[in-house]
Amino acid sequence: MEKKTLYRYFEGIASREEEEAVYHWLDTTPANEKELLRERELFDAMILAGSAEDVKGKEEGEQKRKRKRSGFRIHSFAREMLKVAAVVVITVACGLYFHLADKKELLSVMNTISVPIGQRVNLKLPDGTLVWLNACSEIVYPAVFSSGKREVRLNGEAYFEVTHNVENPFVVRTEKCDIEVLGTKFNVEAYAGSGDFSTALMEGSVKVTGNGKSSRSVLLKPDQEVRLKGGRLAVSSISDYDHFRWREGLVCFKDVAFNELMTRFEKCYGIQIIVENKHLKEYTCSGKFRISDGVDNALRILQRDARYTFERNEDNSIIYIK
Repeated sequence: MEKKTLYRYFEGIASREEEEAVYHWLDTTPANEKELLRERELFDAMILAGSAEDVKGKEEGEQKRKRKRSGFRIHSFAREMLKVAAVVVITVACGLYFHLADKKELLSVMNTISVPIGQRVNLKLPDGTLVWLNACSEIVYPAVFSSGKREVRLNGEAYFEVTHNVENPFVVRTEKCDIEVLGTKFNVEAYAGSGDFSTALMEGSVKVTGNGKSSRSVLLKPDQEVRLKGGRLAVSSISDYDHFRWREGLVCFKDVAFNELMTRFEKCYGIQIIVENKHLKEYTCSGKFRISDGVDNALRILQRDARYTFERNEDNSIIYIK
């Protein structure tokens, strides 16, 4: 089987004849199953490697130039996997599929992308939808969207630019609510275990449905956001678009409690922050920092308006605010 045909199938743009050719090829010999899985993993790795490079390149231009001088090529699978591993963890759940009687079920493999603390990543789904994932976030999506369904599961924060398809709505499922769209740009924050949920719409329209007993739905218009408050969905106008600039490597905040800001810093910088200064409980702050400038720089700037000192423990894993 030509790789070009397999990759067209993975992207969801193969013709019916090409799909049937893939099914027939899978039925020919069990060895073809293993080859398909290898090609699927390589296909995902190449996409993620390019996406990770786009994100890191904005903050680490010099490192990118060094990679080019060293002969970086996307064709080197081993080298790409080492680079991607530093940014994102990819799990292809394929072990059980070798035992399926129906070879077509093999193509329903699910991919899981997990972003560690202090990192971000963007990727392209099989239908062309672009996704940016924030730190501590995870998305689960099928290798190929089929049967008119475009469904993904999200735990964390993500920004979506959904490819328009009237016949196949795009659905984001989270712990508290589901978001259904046709083609649009929106931000979702839905960390499992957290009491917070929000969806902010930039373009198009989305329908947000709660997963609770009431199961109420709301239809958002551009420049609106919905938050889950007391088990109910509350719609309001977006007051500050800077909050969604995390995709650019910025942490922006306005009239935010100091403790809440430190929680955001923990996610951005991958470090634990313990606030021991009780006077900071009532302190609110506003500002904007580039994540790549580091947490120490941010804390020093905040010191101009708030009286505190900070120090790290011996292994630099904890910052104490005193």
